[in-house]
Amino acid sequence: MDRENPSVRPQAPVIGFQRWDKLLFLHWPIPTGLLRPLVPARLELDSWEGRAYVTVTPFTVRRARLRGVPPLPGISEFHEINVRTYVRLGGVDPAVWFFSLDAASALAVAAARVSLRLPYCYARIARGSDGPRQTYDAARLLPDARAAFSGSWTTGGTAAPARPGTLEHFLVERYVLFSRAFGDKLFRLQVHHEPWPLQPAHDVKVRQSLASSDGLPPLEGEPLAQYSEGVDVEFFPPAVV
Repeated sequence: MDRENPSVRPQAPVIGFQRWDKLLFLHWPIPTGLLRPLVPARLELDSWEGRAYVTVTPFTVRRARLRGVPPLPGISEFHEINVRTYVRLGGVDPAVWFFSLDAASALAVAAARVSLRLPYCYARIARGSDGPRQTYDAARLLPDARAAFSGSWTTGGTAAPARPGTLEHFLVERYVLFSRAFGDKLFRLQVHHEPWPLQPAHDVKVRQSLASSDGLPPLEGEPLAQYSEGVDVEFFPPAVV
């Protein structure tokens, strides 16, 4: 499968922009058999050496806007945390499937749920720092109040893109997402950005109930953790497939 082509900027009009800022990737391996019933039948699980992965990703959205529209208060900057796995459609399109996306903007949640039927939730989220240590705390408010995340970490080392052919590249270099449209149809949305500049995340401490609230099996053991200062992102028109 071609894992490089989706990273090429599409020859299509840009419809929106965001910066995904100060992002932590937390990856857990999970047996494919436990994940298969939770993903639409049309999508294949995209696995690495026979293992599927679930990733929890806290970050901050900045400068979100539609093309030709200035950033709007309440929807242009907010904290977000998502839970995702990795899929393909028809043996191509290495992509992302989201189990949940929690955002601290009610307007952004409503817009994403209506437009692309993404499983956004409204959450109270705070991030900060304690010296070199970054902190991130989220509590889901709607549609339920049972899911939460609390994490902290430090970073070090030189930032660099993941090398093609590595697990790190498999996990982070994803430029396509799918969501449910209607019946067995799916929305396909492609984005473009520079390769993620990654650094190791150290001394990661995390407690979360997002995955279990999303119906996933327990995420056990220490996650593979990566940090990035962020990327500027372009969005392209969605398609129904």
